[in-house]
Amino acid sequence: MLDIQPDPTCISHRLGTGTLSLRLQDQDGKNLFKIAERVNPKRSFLFVSTVLGRHIPVRPSGHFEAIRELVSLTDQVRIPGPVLVVGYAETAVGIGAAVARELALRRPGHDILYLSTTRHPVPGREWLRFSEGHSHATEHHVLRPDPHPSLTSPDTTLVLVDDETTTGATFAELTTALIGGGVRVARVLLLTLTDWSGGEAARAVSAALPDVPVTSVSLVKGGWTWSPNPNVPLPSLPGRLEPIFPEWTAPQGASPRNGIRDWSASEAERLTRLISPKGGEPILVIGSGEHVWAPMLLGEQLELAGADVRVVATTRSPILPGEVIRDKVIFPDHFGIGVPMYLHNVPARPKGRVVVMTETDADRICPALRSHLGHGQIIDGSGQLTEFSEK
Repeated sequence: MLDIQPDPTCISHRLGTGTLSLRLQDQDGKNLFKIAERVNPKRSFLFVSTVLGRHIPVRPSGHFEAIRELVSLTDQVRIPGPVLVVGYAETAVGIGAAVARELALRRPGHDILYLSTTRHPVPGREWLRFSEGHSHATEHHVLRPDPHPSLTSPDTTLVLVDDETTTGATFAELTTALIGGGVRVARVLLLTLTDWSGGEAARAVSAALPDVPVTSVSLVKGGWTWSPNPNVPLPSLPGRLEPIFPEWTAPQGASPRNGIRDWSASEAERLTRLISPKGGEPILVIGSGEHVWAPMLLGEQLELAGADVRVVATTRSPILPGEVIRDKVIFPDHFGIGVPMYLHNVPARPKGRVVVMTETDADRICPALRSHLGHGQIIDGSGQLTEFSEK
């Protein structure tokens, strides 16, 4: 068990394949996540964030409030030079971008570049590659961005963002890959919603970058132990689903894969005017896969316009239905690579307006997903809005 001081009360979660025991430094932190059981023999449990907007629909205002609280913990950290922020696909693509935007607001004048890792390499823009050992999809790619001071300055602050960390191994893998790609780093910040590493994450990155200061901040700190049930076999990963579309390649300018440095909300504002929400109107915005930053920005603007907004996203992550995952629909991915995709906690034919956002063409939104939703609007990669209605 990780040695966390002071020793908090232990909370046990009995799952089908074993029991997860948690210890939290701050018991209020338990409101930031729930425990679900995932279909993965490498790790049978999943910390499901209540503020992330991936598996549980969230209000954009609550999402960004949590990010502001997280970034505020870095206010006393000296950041004199350019900043490179990197978020992990697929779960932390959106919160990584939100962290970068909040840093830009709090530290005006800094050169800040945001990148995310991706599972969709772009021919001609390949740069770095590394693996995430416990994931259901282990391979990560980082695409080469356009030139930016954070990529070449010896005074760069590297900010790595993820929803949770346990050992820091993935942080260390990415750090090593970035250094191998020529990035020079003066200091490292690790930002997570939950940190179960007991300091191991910072130590793992320090081992990869000796003599570089590493600071770790999170909204929740604690530790866990997993006691497997020897009488229950481990689940197998879901098999491949036959693609219904040709394989899709992310375009050259696909943000945030190629980097974000402009934090204006002009496109979200344009789409909000196009949607023209009514005051108090319930609207569910659904992102797709790694395409979650634009949907969260749209949700933010719709909420500012007076709508009652929730944001959620489709995912590759296979999770068992239960207390946390009340609804689940499975469908072939819109990328055409044979990966099962899931939408969680959205009932069939939801009430209110549904807006699906995709970076692909609208017709790549799978018929099975359209049928589950029943009705709605799709905003495609070119920013065009189309209606759909299924009987």
